[in-house]
Amino acid sequence: MSIKKIAAIAGVSTATVSRVLNNPDYKCSSEELREKIWQIAREMNYMPNEAARNLKMGKSTTKDTMYYLDILMTRTGNNQE
Repeated sequence: MSIKKIAAIAGVSTATVSRVLNNPDYKCSSEELREKIWQIAREMNYMPNEAARNLKMGKSTTKDTMYYLDILMTRTGNNQE
């Protein structure tokens, strides 16, 4: 479930859904709309994507980043001497 789907069902923008779900003090245009967004999110079992959130915020989930390089080497031709 994404905020795009919640926004489509609620008939609002993704920005509005994001503001409501990420900011408990956000004052929507109407309390009914805010409650509708929360109800849809609960019914759809919305869970924020922590990896996406961390990526957007520039946070790393681990302190050490490891990089791996895979190399595949093959021999071609006939190796007769």
